[in-house]
Amino acid sequence: MKWLMRNFKERIRRALRHPAYTAKALAHDLLGIDERFLASVTNSSPRELRSFLNEPFRDEEFAHYLRECEPHLRAAFHPGNDPYAKKVLLQYAITRAVKPDLIVETGVASGVSSTYLLTACRLNGRGRVSSIDIDNGEYLPPGKLTGWMVPEYLRANWTLLLGDSKILLPRLLAQLGEVDIFIHDSSHTYEHMKFEFELSYPYIRSGGLLLSDDANFNAAFEECVKSFRPVRARVIRNVGVMKKP
Repeated sequence: MKWLMRNFKERIRRALRHPAYTAKALAHDLLGIDERFLASVTNSSPRELRSFLNEPFRDEEFAHYLRECEPHLRAAFHPGNDPYAKKVLLQYAITRAVKPDLIVETGVASGVSSTYLLTACRLNGRGRVSSIDIDNGEYLPPGKLTGWMVPEYLRANWTLLLGDSKILLPRLLAQLGEVDIFIHDSSHTYEHMKFEFELSYPYIRSGGLLLSDDANFNAAFEECVKSFRPVRARVIRNVGVMKKP
């Protein structure tokens, strides 16, 4: 589990602050519980999912790029800028396994998740990512623009829309018609999460996935699971995952 050793000092600090959560999460990792669930929603195997989780760090060029970005990301002082966070690795592994044609995400900031998603699409040999961000600069390092981390060689398959997702997301989904994966990582208020879930779900293809960062922040994800009745749903490391029938 090479990803476990990344950003080790930060993981230790988090473990000391949240010992019960850390113990449960570590047990899930060691027992492969999360990988088995993800394998069931991506039609892959736990072994393949585990391989995808480690894959970014076997790529020396990509690993080197992450290390170059680290000082700038740390300057923003926000957990969403952690280039080794389990949530971005989960999104990466899911994208590698599903091989989607269209991904829509809300919430970009520096572009950590966007970079991982686009890298996965590049290795898959297919897929585009459309991202929406309010572009208020709150979580950006000094002097950096929204999505600055996404390297130039990945941008051909990336569309970045700047503005309020309440305005831009309905237009984008209507334009695309159908998406394979929708990822919420913008405002985590109950009202906004419920809005994005209820709006995006009808546009997700049959068998597609809805992912939500910080799904445990409020009851929006849980309520939508009960309402949508997905084939499978679970919250892994605060990332909600549901698979459409």
